[in-house]
Amino acid sequence: MNKLVPNELLMLLESWLCGSYVKGANVWSCVFSIEFGVRQGSVLSPFLFSIYVDEYDLEKSCPSFIGSFIVLYADDNLLLAPTVSQLQKL
Repeated sequence: MNKLVPNELLMLLESWLCGSYVKGANVWSCVFSIEFGVRQGSVLSPFLFSIYVDEYDLEKSCPSFIGSFIVLYADDNLLLAPTVSQLQKL
């Protein structure tokens, strides 16, 4: 909502994520909802991830240490730090 996405689009995305299932060998799983993250393999997932994880907000909220990095790619993130304590603080 902070990104000024229309309510209709938010409701569409919510309904898309609520009714998921898995198909394998012509057998369908029970319907389940995705509680967090994005659908793996979807072309929309990297786009939705980039909207949700705003780099500017992430940069402001995380402490900066020499030699520490946050790498965002598609729908994944990687935290790198020279020590375990700095990694935990990230």
